[in-house]
Amino acid sequence: MGYFKGKTVIITGAGSGIGRALAVEMAKSGARLALTDIRLERTLELSKELGKTGIEVQCYQVDHSDWAQVKNFGQKFLEEWGKVDVLCLNAGVGIGGRIEQAKIKDWKWTIDNNLWNVIYMLNLFLPEMVSKREGQILITASGGGLIGIPGMTLYCTSKFALVGMAEALRAELSKYKIKLSVLCPGIINTRIIQDGEIFSGDGQGVEIKSKVSDFYQRFGAEPSKVARDALRGLRWNQGIISSPRVHNLPWILKRISPSFYQYIAGLIWRKEWLV
Repeated sequence: MGYFKGKTVIITGAGSGIGRALAVEMAKSGARLALTDIRLERTLELSKELGKTGIEVQCYQVDHSDWAQVKNFGQKFLEEWGKVDVLCLNAGVGIGGRIEQAKIKDWKWTIDNNLWNVIYMLNLFLPEMVSKREGQILITASGGGLIGIPGMTLYCTSKFALVGMAEALRAELSKYKIKLSVLCPGIINTRIIQDGEIFSGDGQGVEIKSKVSDFYQRFGAEPSKVARDALRGLRWNQGIISSPRVHNLPWILKRISPSFYQYIAGLIWRKEWLV
């Protein structure tokens, strides 16, 4: 319990999935929690559960793609809490489909919710961390930020940007003794498919969202596993936290032979094995 005990932790997108699991694990570690989600009822339900442990929990409804809402949250948080010790930037959305069917609105929705949301939060809280030369940041990206996945071009674009941001920031912030890690989960059994967007169908035009959701439920790892790996990675100051490790195989293949990975990914898509 020692490492996070008494620390003030913000977790964005804490209403479900990995964000919820991070909150549960942080609570077990004795942290003080400020939880945000676009769906307030989800965090309120969670806070009732966590409140039984005796830890301090406060919930905020925030659409992290909206700068005005994020700025209002930041001002309110600093008034009520004073400072943040650990910033878990977990909010995000899932999106997939054939690139020829993607519209500008799909690109904007993806970038706003997966990239700009992190930029907004860093803009608010990073200056104070730098001035005090303390703090820790966890950015939730994705395994899709390490390898390009056909059918997920919009999603991978946003997540690759987060991994690149994290890599550069980690080096830059080391000067100020601020630790930064990027979490890259694989296939996880969360609500990312149900709450996300899929603008594609199979070759016969059949909607595949239910099929993908069923796949994630059947084969996805539990969010609690990812959360435990994330907290362990934070304690060890690990740069890239990939979880679960069995999902590292495509990333390892890409690192060994990028061209072979590209061939396999293209073959899978051409054969329509993913749809």
